[in-house]
Amino acid sequence: MFDPLWAAALKYGVDPVGVIAQSGKETGWGNFGGNVRPEFYNTAGIKIRWQNLYPGVTDDDKPLAHSMFASWAVGAEAHVQHLRAYAGWPVTDQLIVDPRYVFVTQHRCENFEELGGKWAPALSYGPELVAIARSLQ
Repeated sequence: MFDPLWAAALKYGVDPVGVIAQSGKETGWGNFGGNVRPEFYNTAGIKIRWQNLYPGVTDDDKPLAHSMFASWAVGAEAHVQHLRAYAGWPVTDQLIVDPRYVFVTQHRCENFEELGGKWAPALSYGPELVAIARSLQ
């Protein structure tokens, strides 16, 4: 999944090391020990657009509360589009595959550090991503 992530990051002008760091954190470095399963091809733990789409799935701790993609390439593209939406950077001339793209454009994060408290509830989330990215460089 990391090669498609790198390619998607370059395609959309997002720091690929930051994208890999975030995916590593979200997926347990591809081990998927949480609620997102590998067959979802979801590199970032992106939730579904409609929380009540599946009966009985009302909280974010259920596997089916997370988006499923057709391949690692599509999941990586959705991940990077989601980051662009958080930054307030529009995706133009591309099919939007991120199911929550329009719901997060108001966040306006200027860097990975500002994702704390927005992408994830923990304020430490963003600084942790930055530390992971630094260790990868």
